[in-house]
Amino acid sequence: MGELFESLCIRVPKVYDWVRRQVVLPQIFTHDTSLFNEHVLKGLGDDVEVEIILTDCHGTPVDPSDEDALDKVIELVPHGGRRPRTIILPDGESVVLHEVKLSISGFYKIKLIDLGNHQKHHEFTSCNIPWKTHQTFYLCAPEGTEPVVHLDSFEGTGGSIRLSHGSLQLLSFDIVLCLSVQIEKDVKIEVEGSFCYPRPEIIDPSNVGCLPVEYPPQCEAIFPGKHHHDECDERSYESSFETDFD
Repeated sequence: MGELFESLCIRVPKVYDWVRRQVVLPQIFTHDTSLFNEHVLKGLGDDVEVEIILTDCHGTPVDPSDEDALDKVIELVPHGGRRPRTIILPDGESVVLHEVKLSISGFYKIKLIDLGNHQKHHEFTSCNIPWKTHQTFYLCAPEGTEPVVHLDSFEGTGGSIRLSHGSLQLLSFDIVLCLSVQIEKDVKIEVEGSFCYPRPEIIDPSNVGCLPVEYPPQCEAIFPGKHHHDECDERSYESSFETDFD
């Protein structure tokens, strides 16, 4: 579009490593009177569907993509820091990775749906229930980086319930998680680009009440400037990178 590109110094999270893992957490409740009110169980028929709902710490349903879908992610770092481990790749090459142990937790609720009550569905939801998993990953995780965990998907499968005389005999299902684990650190990089500006509104193009977006001027003569990394900077970077993997 004929825009003038210039050198920009920006701060972004650099991803050092990234893996995804499916985790299955079996959940079994036997003779548990704390999940549902006794009167609720007595009113259930023989055809009951079990649904699992992901929630936050307050019991509010959330989507796996929400920021509060996971309650806590704690790295369990042993004394002396992350332990290095030599891994043999499929092509026979060896690489040194780091052992990253994570404690990941969240909450869910159980919804019982009575499908056979005079063709009218009745739903009953349990209290908030915590879940937790401990996972060990082998990742490129040099000192100074941090694990960032996202929940890509959450599903309850294989729900089974057995009632007897209005009491819960057995309730079992699996929680299936897809965890996305990245090792990140904020870094500063130099790029060639131009500043972004908002587009005009399509529905109401007459809305011109806002002042134009203005960015502070850069000190282009000194920063980022036209310079590149000098030899001292390059040697320092290479040395620190090698030290991280010793």
